[in-house]
Amino acid sequence: MNKPNTRILDYVTLVQDGVMTVDDAPQDIRAEVTKWVRYFAGIKDDSMVKDPESATPAPQPEKKQDATSFLTKKVTD
Repeated sequence: MNKPNTRILDYVTLVQDGVMTVDDAPQDIRAEVTKWVRYFAGIKDDSMVKDPESATPAPQPEKKQDATSFLTKKVTD
């Protein structure tokens, strides 16, 4: 894989920062920008299938006991 030139990297950075989309890149380098955006995003194939693990809900943090909850309890003798 050849190294991208500075012009391509500039457009890749703009796409990654959300300033523009790949479609906004000049036509002559659009394919290269797409290739490098995908490379830096870690996309290894051309499929558009979602990762099945990403469909599962994110784990919820465990509820911890409030540190001051013991103050509200009444002590009985």
